[in-house]
Amino acid sequence: MSDIIPAGPPAFNANHPAEREPTTRATAGKHVLPHHARELCASGLSPDTILDNGIYSETEPTAVAGLLNWDARRARELGSVLVYPHTDPTGRQLGHATVKPDKPRGRKGKPGVIKYENPFRRPNRLYVPAGALTALPNPVTPLLITEGCKKALAATQHGFPCVSLPGVWSWVAPRPEVAGKKVGRKELFDDLKAISWRDRPAVIVFDSDAAENPAVKRAERELAAALRREGAVVQIIRLPVEPDGTKNGLDDFLVRHGPAALESLINPPGIGATAAAPPSGPAGLTESGYTAIRGGTYHCVLTRDEGTGASVVTRQTKLANFVARIEGHRVTDDGAEQVRELVIGAEQQGKPKVTTGVSVERFAGLDWVVERLGPQFVIQPGSGKRDHLRCAIQELSGDAIPLTTAYTHTGWREVGGDWHYLHAGGAVSGRVPGRGAVEVRLDGSAAGFRLPEPPTGAGLRDAVRGSLRLLAGLAPDAVMFAVLASVYRSVLGTPDYALWLTGPTGVQKSEIAALAQQHFGPAMTRNRLPGNWSSTDNALEGLAFTVKDALLVVDDFAPSAVRADADRQQRAAERIIRGQGNHSGRQRMRADGTLRPTKPPRCLALATGEDVPRTHSITARLCVVRVQKNDVILSRLTESQRDASNGLYAAALAGFAAWLAPRYAAVLRGLDGERIELRDRIVGRCPHARTPDIVANLLLGLKYLLQYAEGVQAIDAVERDRLWQRGQTAFRSLVEAQGEHLEANDPVARFPEMLAAILTSGRGYVADTNGQAPDAPPSPAVWGWESRGIRGGLGEEPFYVPRGPKVGWVRDNELYLEPDSLYAALTEFAREQGQAYPITKQTLTHRLNESGALVRVDKGRTVYPVTIEGSRRRVLVLRADSLFAPGQWGQTGREPLTNGDSFPMPCPGSSIPTSDSGREVGPLPDEMPRPVPSVPNVPISGLEQSSRVVSQESESFFLEAIDAIRH
Repeated sequence: MSDIIPAGPPAFNANHPAEREPTTRATAGKHVLPHHARELCASGLSPDTILDNGIYSETEPTAVAGLLNWDARRARELGSVLVYPHTDPTGRQLGHATVKPDKPRGRKGKPGVIKYENPFRRPNRLYVPAGALTALPNPVTPLLITEGCKKALAATQHGFPCVSLPGVWSWVAPRPEVAGKKVGRKELFDDLKAISWRDRPAVIVFDSDAAENPAVKRAERELAAALRREGAVVQIIRLPVEPDGTKNGLDDFLVRHGPAALESLINPPGIGATAAAPPSGPAGLTESGYTAIRGGTYHCVLTRDEGTGASVVTRQTKLANFVARIEGHRVTDDGAEQVRELVIGAEQQGKPKVTTGVSVERFAGLDWVVERLGPQFVIQPGSGKRDHLRCAIQELSGDAIPLTTAYTHTGWREVGGDWHYLHAGGAVSGRVPGRGAVEVRLDGSAAGFRLPEPPTGAGLRDAVRGSLRLLAGLAPDAVMFAVLASVYRSVLGTPDYALWLTGPTGVQKSEIAALAQQHFGPAMTRNRLPGNWSSTDNALEGLAFTVKDALLVVDDFAPSAVRADADRQQRAAERIIRGQGNHSGRQRMRADGTLRPTKPPRCLALATGEDVPRTHSITARLCVVRVQKNDVILSRLTESQRDASNGLYAAALAGFAAWLAPRYAAVLRGLDGERIELRDRIVGRCPHARTPDIVANLLLGLKYLLQYAEGVQAIDAVERDRLWQRGQTAFRSLVEAQGEHLEANDPVARFPEMLAAILTSGRGYVADTNGQAPDAPPSPAVWGWESRGIRGGLGEEPFYVPRGPKVGWVRDNELYLEPDSLYAALTEFAREQGQAYPITKQTLTHRLNESGALVRVDKGRTVYPVTIEGSRRRVLVLRADSLFAPGQWGQTGREPLTNGDSFPMPCPGSSIPTSDSGREVGPLPDEMPRPVPSVPNVPISGLEQSSRVVSQESESFFLEAIDAIRH
């Protein structure tokens, strides 16, 4: 025992009585080891402080085990420990201690060690130094709150009564759990609750690095709010960092700078030093003379007594029968604008406190008091009292009002210099374990966008393989590759296309859409999809704005037989799809006449329906995928639904967001370049100018999915290449189907079909240039004339009469159409089918000319002068035979998609032949460095070959190897 010395004077070489009267904190027979004594001295603790607080060293493992409620084997690993015994706020010994081991254990999965240990499975306790006990019953005595026993001892020793917490969050009382998440407001735990806080000055002082730690700053703010709810006058002070970057704890700061420096940090003065006497009158007067008395708010006028020099209250005016304080300042940020709100706590004597939120704009007027608090909260009448009450609320609230920011959208936001993917449960970032300390508030159906904690290791690989199993024969590749590529493309940033699953009822369209949606939250099942076309236009537009960088399913587009309902759904589809395609929203005005920020759709919409929108310009923004009967294999659907409900798909997407977060800035910079280069290589080989962009976006989604899957070792290079080739084939078949769909909805492509139907159905007719039944082939009946028998006379010619209004004339092989009559017939024909003709007369004539349908034009004008029925008329001139040969109608010269002149597109990062010469393109550069794992070729079940593939051997439709897929 030569290395153990008695606690007290010998350890510190100080002049101290050989015998002293024991105190309540003295621990008989205990000693302090030399190295422990040096540590205590370094924190500035005196022998009296150490002895009065019963601090001692413990070397016996069994004793340490008893202190910590551990077994002796584990306790032995800690070595000797320094023990800080606890009492409760009344000074009663608790049999509870905080210990500092010589051999601290490491943190599981985190850097650093656990410096202090507290008893296992026992509640947290407040550490109250002996010198602070007398301050606790007196509510006018200021009290410091810190973290760590030595810091509280040092402050109390220097005249600043102080208590300490085991950790910055250890002040929180136990809260109930709902679905594995703690709910309810954070309140003080019992030891702090036992202290009288009403009107007591309380100073929170954590270590100097708290300013750089968002979690510690949040703990400070919430502790301050909880203390204010108990009536304390709270302030938070920041200890400065030393010039060389060394951090300061409360004990370090006192050793380096002394108590005067601490006193100067605390405002108002008076803690630990003599201060000027406060003015006589109600305690707690603010700078402007406001105070709270018996549950009411008062304004006091002070004058100085000439005899004593003291300030006394000469007049006291009641402002309200309640006391209100600002407990928080909240900012809600939706990505377009910020809305500020004050959290107000108001209470009356003997009644529970009422808490409400008030917008900053409404706060000063106080018109919210009765509305938000209730009619029993009364503001006194009188000139200027509302202004005084507003000022009183602000001054009584103090300066340490916590500011919190809550985001009200999903998707990417840069917070604190890092990219975070927001969802209803918080945020996913690139930091371990993947979640960011960001508050997100989503309500309504947007609350379903909730991701789990991103998995790692084997759990992550299983999740990614589960997502990829959707490509293993559940439905044709043209369906599933488009769906899954869109899921991951949506996370990269808002594209300008929407996916539309169409087909008859009962083909499982909504079930497939739900599997895609459950990547963003397992609760969004078939019966709980976030969007529906029966919702109002404004509701859908708001939801599409809130759901940023994510897939949004809008289910069940099935226009009603009721014209008004059908028009409303068509209108809603136009607003959402056009807004997403153009990245534009409706402009709105504020009450003051200024423009509000626009709020366009920021999602990738996936719509389902038995029909598609009828407007050609809208359908051109869609990737239309047809689902037919028996396309979906029900046994595989059941398995996939089980995986989705178990959160497997959401875990895969959470992992994707965590994988993407540290490289998202680089992805964002290069994404448009990748898309444009891909698009430009496809232009001229697709049925519409927007189709190449849609295909490029699908390829980007698939590319990043496969890079992610390979990067986390869920697949190997062979599987990656196989999936890439299948994806190309699937997208090619979509392009071919897209051409047929666009042609069916193009008013110019349908023009000959509609005009022929008008003529043959008797809704209009074409005459010869003399106004009689034409003899042009095929027959007068085809031109809108009805046979009425045989006309008598020579030759007994057939007798024809016209049906409907005249729309034009025909001579030889030229068809002359009168523009106004023609357009009237087309619009009436469309109306009879429950539709509106989608373009104007001027647009129709210009597009007919652009398509090559007009064979004569006059000096750039679409109409041409012709003498008909004895008068000069300006008409549209077309080939008569083109009306009945639609296969030759409006050819634009688009090069058809063929296999013979195309090359296979390399999978990103792969090295595959790209020409008949066998030349290889090496691995492409990547701005986002990622390891190329060496993993065994273990295929995911079903992915290596699927009977649902359109054609595994089919070549790409691109002209050359797309070496533009980079980064």
